[in-house]
Amino acid sequence: MPAPSHHPARDRDLRRLRILAQVQAGESYASIGRAEGLSRERVRQIVAQALSAGESETRIDHARLQIARLEPALRLAAGAVAEGDLAAIDRLLRVLDRLDKYSAVEGAEAKPNEGGRTRLLAKLDAMAQRMIRAREREQAATTDEAPQTVEADDGLDASEDIDGAENPSPASSAALDEV
Repeated sequence: MPAPSHHPARDRDLRRLRILAQVQAGESYASIGRAEGLSRERVRQIVAQALSAGESETRIDHARLQIARLEPALRLAAGAVAEGDLAAIDRLLRVLDRLDKYSAVEGAEAKPNEGGRTRLLAKLDAMAQRMIRAREREQAATTDEAPQTVEADDGLDASEDIDGAENPSPASSAALDEV
């Protein structure tokens, strides 16, 4: 049987809420720990537990808060590197790593774009067809094989339906495979 806690659940919940409020106010884990009589590591654990158990919006809000807190450090570190301070490179890389970590949390909640690949391929196909037509017009104009008339080109043929295209041409699919 686990040892009983010295603090009732209600007190622990209140402490957790105080800690989260202080983190949102921009306090460091060390200063929160001193105020609460906890170690910096314990404060970090409490915040991590609250965020993992919480709703996804809480995690996103926390990530945005941390990103905002890191922006001044990024500016300072980048400025020091720009001035030639080689020791600042390590600090800049650490700030960038943290920003990447929090940006990944924020971006993880994005919903996938259903049908996006099909629409992209259709748009690329339409663009390739326009480029082919433009090249043919240029060649015809330089060789004087065709009378020089300017056609109104709105960029899409009547047969090109960007949103509803299911089967892009093999030319655009092959072009994507090369990339």
